[in-house]
Amino acid sequence: MKENSVDISGLLSTSKSSGVDEMRRTLITLDASVIAIGEQSHGTSEFFRLRSQLIEMLSADSQVSKIGLEAPMAEVEDLNLYLLESQGNVDKILKSLRLYSYECEEFKDFINKVKEINQSRKKKITFFGFDMQSPFRSLEKINELSSEKDKIPSDTIKKLLYYYSMLNDQVYSHNFSEEDFDSLKHISKPILSSLELASRDNKVFRYVKNYHQFLHLNDPTITNHDGSIQSEIRDSLMALNIENEVVSGGKVVVLAHNGHVQKTKNVFSKSMGFFLRTRLGGKYQTIGLTTYRGTYTAFNQNDGKITDTNPIATPQPDAFEYYAGKIGFEVFFVNNAKILKETRREERPSKYKMMVYGYTQDQFTRGDIFEDFDYLIHIQKTTGNRSFYLN
Repeated sequence: MKENSVDISGLLSTSKSSGVDEMRRTLITLDASVIAIGEQSHGTSEFFRLRSQLIEMLSADSQVSKIGLEAPMAEVEDLNLYLLESQGNVDKILKSLRLYSYECEEFKDFINKVKEINQSRKKKITFFGFDMQSPFRSLEKINELSSEKDKIPSDTIKKLLYYYSMLNDQVYSHNFSEEDFDSLKHISKPILSSLELASRDNKVFRYVKNYHQFLHLNDPTITNHDGSIQSEIRDSLMALNIENEVVSGGKVVVLAHNGHVQKTKNVFSKSMGFFLRTRLGGKYQTIGLTTYRGTYTAFNQNDGKITDTNPIATPQPDAFEYYAGKIGFEVFFVNNAKILKETRREERPSKYKMMVYGYTQDQFTRGDIFEDFDYLIHIQKTTGNRSFYLN
């Protein structure tokens, strides 16, 4: 691995590193429709900073014009208004995502970096959300866009918004009772029946479809409250939403957790990357971001709050990070195809880190990281991001 590692330490420091230009040449010449950039945790400062650097590199290719976020579709449309027209308050927009990992200074810096990149681009980069975990803003958008044509009764949407606010915990734990869900689905009938009509109006159609996906993800008669089934439904729908953003000759960059972007099944189910790789083949390329030691920001159940001092577990000899820590570079880039070619008769590490939402001491998952991602960027030491919720 050391022979095939490229030193890119200069991306996160003032030091010079010979491999940055080599990595840049590799990435901007990728023959891909979708380039996915992962992260081992949602709460790592350096991952946000590194993604900013990667977006700056990739934006040199005029074909790159969209950045997909693991966030609700309608809320991200509000983020675009800030990005392109400086409309709205960015803190309030990030809060509307209801994803505490995005409510941090690093993500604000990332957004402003994209704004800066756009100043020198004729074709502006825009964001799109490909997730469907929240119904709120989609319903509000449907109401705003439908009121003039009276396609959907406003009182229906207001009633739904009220019920969802009362069931807020069930919304985000994906744990609706059958009785509550039946009531919500019954009230939603005017919206669901409008899907064909709304297809004539792309703006309305997007939000109706996104709300339909939310209901599908949360239907207990489909999922039986099984986390693996819900995980596969969610990842399959996210993959579909990303595919719908791909245009001929264009490149889409998507940002999500390593567990979503990996091109193989993850520990829970078939991943978003699995579906995209199956349908797009080599036109789907993925970059995993990893770390050896440090801390990360997450909700800590023992403390009852979000903290940035959650320790990253020390890897053992069966884990990829154990060997990555011995390479000698603070940050390095690896083309996994080279590793696979040279180790096809060798035993490779059987585990690597996957730090899911919320702090856990069980931070390793089974898998061959060289098979799961096309490229890796490893950072030796990382820190927790600057969440708005730190005390």
